Amino acid sequence: MLEKSKLRSIILPFLLIGICLFSSCADQGTNSESSVQTSEPSSFSTPESPTQHTDGSLTISYLDVGQGDCSFIVLPNGENILIDAGNQSDGENIIEYIRESGITTLDYVVATHPHADHIGSMAQVISAFEVEKVYMPKKAHTSKTFEDLLDTVKEKGLSITSAKEGAVLFDYGNLKAEFLAPNADSYENLNNYSAVLLLTYGDRRFLFMGDAEAESEAEILAHNIDISADLLKVGHHGSATSSTESFISAVNPSHAVISVGENNSYGHPDPAVLSILENTATVWRTDERGTIIATCDGENITLNHIATSIQPHAPPDVSSDSASDESPDDRQSTTVYITESGTKYHRDGCQYLKKSKISISLSDLDRNKYSPCSRCKPPEK
Repeated sequence: MLEKSKLRSIILPFLLIGICLFSSCADQGTNSESSVQTSEPSSFSTPESPTQHTDGSLTISYLDVGQGDCSFIVLPNGENILIDAGNQSDGENIIEYIRESGITTLDYVVATHPHADHIGSMAQVISAFEVEKVYMPKKAHTSKTFEDLLDTVKEKGLSITSAKEGAVLFDYGNLKAEFLAPNADSYENLNNYSAVLLLTYGDRRFLFMGDAEAESEAEILAHNIDISADLLKVGHHGSATSSTESFISAVNPSHAVISVGENNSYGHPDPAVLSILENTATVWRTDERGTIIATCDGENITLNHIATSIQPHAPPDVSSDSASDESPDDRQSTTVYITESGTKYHRDGCQYLKKSKISISLSDLDRNKYSPCSRCKPPEK
């Protein structure tokens, strides 16, 4: 009996060690499985850096892309969001605008839905920058524009995260972005697949509607959540298909931005929609003001605009007639403007010039480094 007792005392520690090792391995295997990332974000997603510094200004540029949509947001923590990318002819101007903002990487790219006036230049823009994340609703389309976008995303080694109600781009406490729509898996109208984004900074909220129509608005209202926003990016270019009175009443915006082309064939914005909006909001239209810029410090919102000569379907060009009477000698002495980081030169007053614009005579310009802006069309040598 004594020998058996001694034997048990020797074996027992080894058995306990073996059990501990087995438990540890099993736990590690479980953790490995749970860390696998999915392209379907949870409404309970947490940010990678919850303590990230978010003091400073948020800037939203509602770019003038004529009858289309493109919003570029620089967040107070230094990150950025691109929502849509206008028509196919808008790519160069969108890229130039972003680059002259000092941006080399797009942190969040949102393609609200597959219509060409929203994703027309998205493939070109994604090709021009490093991109961290791409969000799109789960809706395929047969257009070449959409297929080119998917090909570009694949070529860049990116994956697409589903944009849907409850998905959270980030949540840094006083800075948060989340999707309110789409709410269903299937719609008859492509516009209702639109990814609707609510951005919150401090006490202020900004709502981006894409082309979401009355059906999608009703689904958002059905959740009985607070959708109030200080600044509304109006749905579907101010069409009568969107911006129902009940929805606008719930949002109750102080300011409303409509991205629309001058004299467009759709009759946008609809007079009835304007009447509803003007009950609560100051309306800002790209066909009247050009690119519209909102700046927010978390409490105050300031709106400004870069005046442009609006065109119906693309960012406007200054008429080439303005330079038709210049002689070659006159052109050489003409003053043009460049920026510290840009590769284009501009006329004075071009919307892509920043406060850091640098004047230079055309004759002194390094044409190997700078090319003329396609928007303002400065004189060439």
